[in-house]
Amino acid sequence: MTLTRVALPALAAVVLSAATPLAPTAHAAAEMKIGNYEVANDRWNDHSWVWVVTHSCGAPDCGTVFEDPVIAPETPNVNVIGVPRPLKSQRFQNTAFYADGRYTLTVDVIDGVRCVGYNLPSHDVYSWDAATLAGTIVSTYDAGCYGAPGGTSTYTFGLNRM
Repeated sequence: MTLTRVALPALAAVVLSAATPLAPTAHAAAEMKIGNYEVANDRWNDHSWVWVVTHSCGAPDCGTVFEDPVIAPETPNVNVIGVPRPLKSQRFQNTAFYADGRYTLTVDVIDGVRCVGYNLPSHDVYSWDAATLAGTIVSTYDAGCYGAPGGTSTYTFGLNRM
């Protein structure tokens, strides 16, 4: 059997259409890569953070480095484990949700407000641009140090892949 000139374009169309499912999705260019990131911010002066970013398994405490359609179905969301350096703060883990080119991570931090001699909890929302990896932390707390009223503080941060 020989292929004619008419059959070659048809064969090419079949091959290209079979490869289409392997093409990256529209949001893939803006997604974060899995790996370790240093968190550079203007909030903490006594320690820093490293984020371990993995594929999201769908639950806040589930992350995997494997690209598996069963364990981690196709999603632009990522799982973030926050590891303090040095280990003087509390580790956290939650899902960062992706929408409109930005990730949003919500964390309840038991020692988010640092006072001399004790700490108070805070509710922190990290929001960052998927392309530039720069964003803000909005921290709300019910009480401040030494009986001061609660409030909201905003900080900037950037992620640097290690």
